[in-house]
Amino acid sequence: MLMLKTALFAMCAFTLLVTGYLSLSLAILRPPRANYSEWFMMAPLFVAQSVLTMMAASALLSGAWIRWLVLAGGVAIIWVGGAWVHDTLASDHFEGYAVVLGSLLLLQGALTLVVFLRQRLVGAVTAPPH
Repeated sequence: MLMLKTALFAMCAFTLLVTGYLSLSLAILRPPRANYSEWFMMAPLFVAQSVLTMMAASALLSGAWIRWLVLAGGVAIIWVGGAWVHDTLASDHFEGYAVVLGSLLLLQGALTLVVFLRQRLVGAVTAPPH
């Protein structure tokens, strides 16, 4: 379980780094084909999901509410990441950043589901009877 949490932390940290880098590059370079409204709406969600996931995995935040929130966020970033990868690969205009970030989101979401669902299942099995 420790190895999975370490991988999840690494993915969250890398997603934060990539999100910050892409936000800064969009703000500075102002590429003409960029969808600014979509990016600056999604970027804070990626940051929030990564930070909440790291806080929940390290037990800085605990409880069923945070676990369910992080799991829902994991499903959401899997969907967004998958859509970005699919749309980019199906498009005439290839955007490498969308494939990279989409893949990161897919992997982070999958690791989030594995870590938190496994944690829930292991906790349910080892919990004392009432």
